[in-house]
Amino acid sequence: MSDNSENSIPTPSSPPPAPALTIKPPCPENMWAELSIAINYLTRFNLSFQEEPKPRMIRKAMGWFPLIGAAIGMFGATIDWIMTQMRMPGAITATFAVIGMLWITRALHEEEFATLVNQYGLELDKEKKIGWLREERSVRYGTIGIIMIIIMKIGAIASFADNAVVFQALIVAASWSRALMVVAAAWLRPLPGDPVADHFVQPPGLRVAIALGLGAIIAFTMLGEDTAMVLTAGTIAGLIVALIGANHLRGYNGPLLGTLQQVVEITILGIVLAIQ
Repeated sequence: MSDNSENSIPTPSSPPPAPALTIKPPCPENMWAELSIAINYLTRFNLSFQEEPKPRMIRKAMGWFPLIGAAIGMFGATIDWIMTQMRMPGAITATFAVIGMLWITRALHEEEFATLVNQYGLELDKEKKIGWLREERSVRYGTIGIIMIIIMKIGAIASFADNAVVFQALIVAASWSRALMVVAAAWLRPLPGDPVADHFVQPPGLRVAIALGLGAIIAFTMLGEDTAMVLTAGTIAGLIVALIGANHLRGYNGPLLGTLQQVVEITILGIVLAIQ
C-alpha cells in the first residue's frame, strides 16, 4: 500500500499582487473633525473636539471649504427670501441678507480684505509722498474698501430678478470663492508668523481636488449651462489676487485669502446679474 501523505501536504499559495494605487477613505470620525475645523474657521460656531486636532487634519479640512461656503450663501439667501415674503423692498431684503452673512462669518474675510487694502493704501501714500500737511488719517483705506464691497453686494442682490436667482448666485459665489482659497493656499508659500498660514500651511493635492470638485458640482447644480462662464470669470479674478500675493507678498496669509474670497464673490455676483 503506497503512502500518499506527501500529496496531502498543502503547498503555500503565493500572495496576491499589491494594488498599484490605494486610496484610504476617511473614517467618519476624521471627516467630522475636518468639517468641524472648517466650520469653526469659516463661521462663528465653535464646535468642540475630543482632542486637539493634528496639523495634518487641519490642512485636510480646507477640502470642505466650498461646502461650508454654500451653507453660508444659503443662509443669506434664506434671509432674503423670508423678508421678501414679508413684502419688504429689495434694498431692505438684500441689506439684511448681507448683514446675516456678515454675522454668521464674523465678517472674517471682510476684515482680512480691509487689512490688505489698508496695507496697500498706506504704501501708496509713502511712495507718492501724499499728505504733505502730515495730517492724521481718520478713515483708513480698508474701511472705504469694505464700504464699497458691501454696497456692491447689496446692489447686486437687490437687482436679481427673483429669490431663485438670489439662491443660485449667493450659493455659487460663496462656495467657489472658498474653493479658490484652497487653490491659492496650495499654490503659494505660507508666510510664517501669520495665524492662518501657520495653521493651514499647504493643503494636500487630493483635498484641493475635492474642493474644486465640490465647488464645480455645487455651481453646476445651481447654474446649469452658465456654470463655465461664471466659474471662469471668478477664477480669473481669483488668479489676479493670487498673483498679487505671489509678486508682492511672496506667499499667502490671511488677508490675501480673505481678499481673494471677497473679490471672487463680488465678481460672481456681478456675472450672474449680467446673464440673468
